[in-house]
Amino acid sequence: MYPDDLLYDIALSKIFRYRVNIPGSIIDNLGSAKALFEMSRDMLEEIFTPGQVCIDEILNRKNLDEARAELEWCREKGIRIHHRDHPDFPPLLRSCPDAPVVFYSFGSCNLNSDRIISIVGTRLSSSYGEKMCRKIVADLSESGVKPVIASGLAFGIDICAHLAALDNGLDTIAILANPLDRIYPAAHTSHARKIVKQGSLLTEFPRGSESFKINFVQRNRLIAGLSAATIIVESRAHGGALITAELAHSYSREVFAVPGRIGDIRSEGCNNLIAKNVAAIFTSAEDLLTALGWVSEKQKESGRVRKLFYEGNPDKEKILVALRLNPELNIDELHSITGQKIQELTARVVELEIEGYICSVSGNRYSAV
Repeated sequence: MYPDDLLYDIALSKIFRYRVNIPGSIIDNLGSAKALFEMSRDMLEEIFTPGQVCIDEILNRKNLDEARAELEWCREKGIRIHHRDHPDFPPLLRSCPDAPVVFYSFGSCNLNSDRIISIVGTRLSSSYGEKMCRKIVADLSESGVKPVIASGLAFGIDICAHLAALDNGLDTIAILANPLDRIYPAAHTSHARKIVKQGSLLTEFPRGSESFKINFVQRNRLIAGLSAATIIVESRAHGGALITAELAHSYSREVFAVPGRIGDIRSEGCNNLIAKNVAAIFTSAEDLLTALGWVSEKQKESGRVRKLFYEGNPDKEKILVALRLNPELNIDELHSITGQKIQELTARVVELEIEGYICSVSGNRYSAV
């Protein structure tokens, strides 16, 4: 049974749909959404600027009627409504300052799991990106940790992550930028049906919501907020995956990016995230689990945690990873990938060469040994 006050939360969320910090603030200050809807116009004008559209919307009973209809529709369809003050609201998401007051889910996935990893990337993915995506999910599955894989159901890396999760026996969450009565893109409707059986569909948009570009930005904050870590597999210089990465970083979550070759436009965004220290270089599923403090079954069996490429110096590790992905690089190219200052970078390259990790080749270029 849903609490009686839930319809007020739904109505509040609808009125302030694109001002995501306001609903939670109203509830924190007034004690409930219901208290707002019980105010007179004079009382509302003390809170909001007189004449604001939102005052008329709050006083308009139509919003409560629509919220009541939404509530009944969800009951009929078996859709769960999660509201912020209920125990079934994901704690990771609740900790975000712009968490939604309510959202909807359909499926069987445990959204309260603290082991959700989001994998996102460009819609125009390459065969390399999709191969890396499938390998990451397969390795996570084989680790024994069995995380939930979250993504946005979009073309490219997103749908690849969902399908890889299904293939490897992992639950997966598809976070939508549209209501549950409409799947976008429509071409992924059959995939959505499979996800419901081995995961969940999730959205904060009620029926009748219009489709705007901003919906995808709002969707991305849910992907980042639900997840303990976010992995960017491929991204151009600008795109939704980068927004998700920046949001996850702002929530103090772990962010990883799969680096790519210099000049590959599909990897430009990932390389930039690494250079700006927004994301760590993704090296392996095992290293990701170590960073999160999740000990895998393989680590338990071996009795140790596998060491990184260069233990104790993450800056040298970045250089080594860059050279293993790009067989030959000069100092300027290494600077572009790692974001390190030229003088410090040059010194580290010399140290790595002396230590036998890399070697110089023709044309003032370097290669991993």
